[in-house]
Amino acid sequence: MSVAPSPRRPVTCPSWCALDHGRHPGEDDTVHVSGALMVRRTVLRLCMTYDSSTGDREGPYVLVGAEEFSLHEADALIDALTQLVDRGAEVSPRGGA
Repeated sequence: MSVAPSPRRPVTCPSWCALDHGRHPGEDDTVHVSGALMVRRTVLRLCMTYDSSTGDREGPYVLVGAEEFSLHEADALIDALTQLVDRGAEVSPRGGA
């Protein structure tokens, strides 16, 4: 069974975009934001802009609270956090917080 795309969803909208486009005129159709993930009290999202009339694109970026990371920077952050967790696990077993 196939699902028909929303008539308000732009063709250029990435699969991870959770916005309901077309409700407000103007720039909102160029902004794409993913659903939220939470770590403690920090919201994590993907965000990008795409202007179909010019083809200009910014992002996607990873938003960590109010901080914005390029995909490369987010990947480097993951690597650094993984190294720290691995080092900490040498002296303390991993567990949920």
